[in-house]
Amino acid sequence: MDREGHPGVKGGIGRIRRRYRGWLLSFLALGVAVTAAIAVVGDLKELLWAGGMDYSYLPLILLLAPLNYCLRYVKWRYFLGKLDILIPERRNMIIFTAGLSMTLTPGKAGELLKSYLLWEDYQIPVTTTAPVVVAERLTDGISLLILASLGALHYRHGGLVLVVVAGAILTFIFLMQTPGLTDCFLKLWAKIPLLGRAVPIMMRIQSCFQRILQPAPLLFSTSLGVVSWAFEGVVLYLAVLALGGRLSLLGAVFIVSFSAIIGAISFLPGGLVAVEGTILGLLLAAGLGADVAAAATIITRFSTLWLGVALGVVGLFLA
Repeated sequence: MDREGHPGVKGGIGRIRRRYRGWLLSFLALGVAVTAAIAVVGDLKELLWAGGMDYSYLPLILLLAPLNYCLRYVKWRYFLGKLDILIPERRNMIIFTAGLSMTLTPGKAGELLKSYLLWEDYQIPVTTTAPVVVAERLTDGISLLILASLGALHYRHGGLVLVVVAGAILTFIFLMQTPGLTDCFLKLWAKIPLLGRAVPIMMRIQSCFQRILQPAPLLFSTSLGVVSWAFEGVVLYLAVLALGGRLSLLGAVFIVSFSAIIGAISFLPGGLVAVEGTILGLLLAAGLGADVAAAATIITRFSTLWLGVALGVVGLFLA
């Protein structure tokens, strides 16, 4: 029995940790390879170690990413509250932090770990909490679209991608807020052998989505997302300044937001390669030198990806 009085939690988390260790090492190796390739392209030795960077910016850069995670936790807690799920604050923070370790899974699907932990600790059905995890990513997507669209109006990049992603998100929200239409789809689904058994589960999931994707929760959570993702844009802006380059704040926010969208639709683990390639390419297109663009890309990804993964690994062990 665990400290909450439920059997199997310790063993379940142990199995997750053992499986995740292999994934983490593989993705770390890929991340190191990508970083090394960018460093070679940018010839960073002279820039970073020969006085080419102002390290006074570094504390602020490292502070902005945790602020992003704090706002994301507020969103997570808010969505749970909309479903009348109340978890002790300390345990809830550990569960949320553990989910950050799964940022390196394709499409961040591994963040469903949070639903697993809630089920193990409090027997809250995964069908109830999985929509919260999806809604987090969905509202992040809306926030990124807003920020990227502001930049796209000026930089004329990625308009078609933004329109397609926006259409997909709006279609999903419309379906979840239109039970009659969703019921029609589910009735058709029920006639398909084997898949029909999943219809009751899908109905419960749709009911949760209907509650948390109403206009007021959408507005609140999207607003949080705009602020939190804007922080990541500021990270890139400060990194470029620290390296002696020049880039507008709007440009930095656009580059980070658009690259995050590309990383998400690529379904690569943590958006590896896709995000780095997009940031680097857009920085070069903005007129920055290869050395500054490469170094800024590495600093930004460390702050916005690898720092979160490190915190998540700590949370996973605390779980």
